[in-house]
Amino acid sequence: MDIEEAELRQRLNRNTSIGPEAGSDSGGRRELYTDAALGLPPHHPINIIYRLSVMSGSIYGLHELDVFHQIILGPNIDHTWFKVGLAASVAIAAIKCYMEMFEGSMRKKKVVYDNYKMATHSVIVLFLLASFSFHNALWDQFGGGKTFLINILFGFGILLQFALLVPTW
Repeated sequence: MDIEEAELRQRLNRNTSIGPEAGSDSGGRRELYTDAALGLPPHHPINIIYRLSVMSGSIYGLHELDVFHQIILGPNIDHTWFKVGLAASVAIAAIKCYMEMFEGSMRKKKVVYDNYKMATHSVIVLFLLASFSFHNALWDQFGGGKTFLINILFGFGILLQFALLVPTW
């Protein structure tokens, strides 16, 4: 009986993902990392549908505001600031890729704040730079309120949802 229970426990632990609760031992079993918003595992179908619907709604909102057309052809878009924002966004993606794929997957290190404070603070500064740059680039074309809405739709609705949706093998 003990051998069967140990094998079952080992199989269940093998399928858990690394998360904040994964290292804690609660009564001899490991807790599966869950999405805080929905209480579901990260790749549960309902969670994936939620993320895709938020992304689709954000893309539709950006389309209705005519953002894509105005960024390419709008006379009042400051393209220098826009390029700075794009560069900061690419740097954030590069750090995320390095930390999760190389440090987490290949080196088998736990990617948490305590282990990588410098990378975390770098991403925060780059995020602030990208937000400021995009806001400054779009202000003359869209005004203050729409610029905030565009930044929220793009930052939360597309970038964050995509980062949480795509797994890091």
